[in-house]
Amino acid sequence: MKSIMPIFQRQLQQIQIEHTRFLNNPYDPERTHDLRVSLRILRGLFKFLKRQLPTTNFAIINQNLSQAAKLLGPLREIDVLIEKSSQYALKYPNADISSNYYQLFKMFYQQRQQIMEQILSIATQTTFKKCLTTIKQQLTQLKFPAKLNWSKLLTQQLKKRQKKIIKAYQNLDLTDYPQVHHIRKQAKTLRYSATYFAALISPHAAIKTQAAAEKIQDTCGVITDAHVNYGLLLNFATKIVDPQQKFLLLKIAHEQEKIYRPPAKLNDN
Repeated sequence: MKSIMPIFQRQLQQIQIEHTRFLNNPYDPERTHDLRVSLRILRGLFKFLKRQLPTTNFAIINQNLSQAAKLLGPLREIDVLIEKSSQYALKYPNADISSNYYQLFKMFYQQRQQIMEQILSIATQTTFKKCLTTIKQQLTQLKFPAKLNWSKLLTQQLKKRQKKIIKAYQNLDLTDYPQVHHIRKQAKTLRYSATYFAALISPHAAIKTQAAAEKIQDTCGVITDAHVNYGLLLNFATKIVDPQQKFLLLKIAHEQEKIYRPPAKLNDN
C-alpha cells in the first residue's frame, strides 16, 4: 500500500500543478499538451491496475479523468494542426502565395482563440475542477493489500502486456485507423506504467518496456495525428470562399492524408 498509493497521489498533484501552469499561460501549446498528458498518465496507471481495483471506484475515476482530458481535446487538436501546417509552410515557401498562408494561419489562430476562451470559461473550469475533486475523493477510498507482492505482480503484467502489444503491432494494418488508434492507447498505458511503476520492478524490464512501447506509440501517433488533421482541414475548407486559399488548404490536407492513407502500391504482375 505504501508503495503504490504515493504514485497515484504524486500524479494527481502533478495534474494540479500542470493545470495552474495552463491557466497562467494558455497561449502556450506545451501547457495544454502537458496538462493532457498528466491526466492520461494517471488514467493509464489506473487502467493498468484495473483488475486490482474495486469496479465502482475504477469506473468513477476513469470516467472523470476521461472527461477532464476531453475538455482540452479541441485545443490540443488545433495546436497540432497549426504545428503540422507550419511545417508544410516551412517546407514549401512560396512568396507568391504568402498572403494565402497568412490568411490560413489567421483563421487557425482565431479558431484557437475561440476554443481557448471556451475552456477558460467559468462553466468549463468548474467542470474540470469537479472532476479532479471527485478523483481525489475516490483515491482516498482505495485500499491496496499490503500483503500483495506488487513488484512481482507489476513485473508479470508488464511482460505479459508487452508481449501482447508487440504481437498486435506486428500484425497491424497501418491503414486501419481505428485499430491504429486502439494500439496507440494501449502503448501509452504500457509506457506510463513502465515509467511510473519503475521503482517497483526490474530496472532492465522497465527500460525495455518503455522503449518498445514508446516506439509503437510514436509510430501510431503520427498516423492518428494526420487523420485528425485531415478531418479538421476539410472542415476549415468548407468555410473558405477564396479559391486560392482553399486550394492551398486542400494541398496541406492531402499531405496529411498521404500519411494515414498512403496510395496503394501497383501490382507488377
